[in-house]
Amino acid sequence: MLPTNEMTYQELLELARRSAGMTLKTVTGKRFRVGIYMDVPFFTPESTGRGQSDGRKAAERFLARFNQTGSLRPGDYARLTRNASYFVGLIRHGQDAGSDPHEAG
Repeated sequence: MLPTNEMTYQELLELARRSAGMTLKTVTGKRFRVGIYMDVPFFTPESTGRGQSDGRKAAERFLARFNQTGSLRPGDYARLTRNASYFVGLIRHGQDAGSDPHEAG
């Protein structure tokens, strides 16, 4: 399924802001939380409790590929970011919540 329009980096950040404080799940059911630090999303897996991010460039690479493919399979992004499963979980959460992940709200 291809996205109807491209998600901007600011829209991705807004989705992360709206999801902050919530427990989200990866496609395999691993629980995590999302936050933002210096305009970069970071993810805290429940299993470790330690926040992780691989930076804005990796987030932008993920987003560029998502905009091209619309894929919600983390493996499609494995070479771009080590946080692919969390980015996909975040986008799926936005879709499940009934909000279009391409809307900045």
